[in-house]
Formats: sequence, C-alpha cells, structure tokens
Amino acid sequence: MSIKRKKANLILGMVLSITFLITSIALAAGPRAIRKYPISDHGVLELNVPNSWKGDIHKPQKDVPPTIIFSPKKGNDFQVLITVLWDKIGEQGFNSQDKIRTYVQEDGQKILPKAVETKLLVQQMRGVNNTGYFFSLTDKAPNPGEFRYMTRGGMAVGNLLLNVTILYRVKDSEFVKDALSVLREAKQSAK
Repeated sequence: MSIKRKKANLILGMVLSITFLITSIALAAGPRAIRKYPISDHGVLELNVPNSWKGDIHKPQKDVPPTIIFSPKKGNDFQVLITVLWDKIGEQGFNSQDKIRTYVQEDGQKILPKAVETKLLVQQMRGVNNTGYFFSLTDKAPNPGEFRYMTRGGMAVGNLLLNVTILYRVKDSEFVKDALSVLREAKQSAK
C-alpha cells in the first residue's frame, strides 16, 4: 500500500472517529427539543432541553422575574431552576463576564460554610453565544429527602442573566452536564 493511501485511510479513520464522538456527545442526553419561554418585554428565551425533562415556568407576581423549573418526567433525581433576570436600573454591563463572575463568587462564598468543600472553585463555561460561571458544592448535612449536591451559576444570554441552580442526588450526575449544555446553547430571540 502506498504512503498516500495509508495517509488517506488514516485521515478517513480520524474523521469517522471525530464524527462518531460528536454524535455520541450530542445524543448522550437523548433527544432534545427547543422550548420557548416568553419573557415580558424581553422577547423569548429558547432552551434546547432533553425530551426526558418536564418543565414549568413559575412567576409568582407581576414584577418578579420568572423561574423555569425542570425535573425528570419520572422520579426525582434532580431539579434545575433557571431564574431569568434583566437590568431594571440601566446598569452598564449588567450581565458582563466580570459582573457574572463576581456575582457567582459572592453567591458561593455565602453557601461555602454549609458545604463539605472548604474552597470554592468557580469555573467558566463558554456557550454558543454566551459566557458564564458556575461552582459545585456538597451539602454537609442535608435533611431527609433533600438534595446533597448543588451546582450554581450565571450565564449571559442576550440582555438577560440566567441564574441557575442544579440540585441532584448523585455526584458527577449526567443531569449536571445536560443542564450546563442547556445553558451553553440558550438563546434570546425577538417575539
């Protein structure tokens, strides 16, 4: 076999492997669908959510930001709460990377005393059109029926800030990866 042929076979093998890997990652959570949530005076929030999740939008009062709550259609292994925030006072850079990082860092420091962990590790997540930060902590003493693990963070999406709390029962849960993927792919569109 010629060297050119060997190189071509090697390249083909690599392309097929990468294609398989990308497809596997995309299908890991199962089928997904875009769900649209109207946000008063701020267009529509589009989230690419696993079909195995159920979701409701909760808005207790007119001037209170809505919270979208996801959970499995069966069981209670996790809960994802996404509160949609927007600038109400004309603050410059309301959802800038620096402000989100500071917000997430301060949020984590408040929770850290009740956690198993002694240091807070804030990580960056880059989305398709957005950037955010998150941390994960373990509850020292959860009450019966409560979730032991939590991931919290914030993600800029258009002129919105998505404040997310992911609660789950199993460490290194796939639900966390799925929820972070939902955030990374989030979009804001006009009505």
